[in-house]
Amino acid sequence: MLGLLAIGCASSQGAPPKPLPPSEVAELATAPAGYRLGERLSEKCSGRQGLREIDEESLAAVDCSLERVTRALRARAASLSSHAIVGKRCHVSGGERYSVRCSARILVSDADASPEALAMPALVERGPAPSPAQVLDLDEPDPSQSAAIRVSFAPSAGAKARAPRRYDRVAETREPAVGRSPLGRVSARCQDCDELALRHALRVTAGRMGAGEVAAVRCLDEGEHRCVATALEPWSY
Repeated sequence: MLGLLAIGCASSQGAPPKPLPPSEVAELATAPAGYRLGERLSEKCSGRQGLREIDEESLAAVDCSLERVTRALRARAASLSSHAIVGKRCHVSGGERYSVRCSARILVSDADASPEALAMPALVERGPAPSPAQVLDLDEPDPSQSAAIRVSFAPSAGAKARAPRRYDRVAETREPAVGRSPLGRVSARCQDCDELALRHALRVTAGRMGAGEVAAVRCLDEGEHRCVATALEPWSY
């Protein structure tokens, strides 16, 4: 059910409000009445497809995608106290090596708009269960960390290239599942990220290499946080 959402100025009393999670920032084609277009934001990434050795690359590059770039745009809009981005445009170019670039304007309220004009139906529909975007808010709390997280992957001897998989199709298990062949060794490290963010990075990276499982995850604190695991081939596609 859609509720009412007022997109206005933050209260002058108390601490500044916490930025919205990216899933709560909507995408609009045009600015509604009472609002105008604000600053233009731009995000981009470059990636490479296929099974390969990865040596200390950023998670943002390994998982370069329209979804990740759009999420970064939404997070930046939220940090600027905007509830929506308007007129998003994206461009994907390249083949094995490719790049993704997206831009959009943030939505801001007109200074002379009345409170009635600033109240509109909720921009993000809320269902009885969390949406995939809301689940991602929990799995990857801060999209800006994807540039700071460095990931590596060493393919196993004889490993074959497989289609990439979404991270939510990559299971994390204590022990390797019986019958699944090793695909490679995956690791993630970051100075200021927590263990949950690194475990998420392991699943994302393993999924991009076509894995269906990461097993025997070990996390260490050696001046920076680091997690390692074995990536296993999926049962099927």
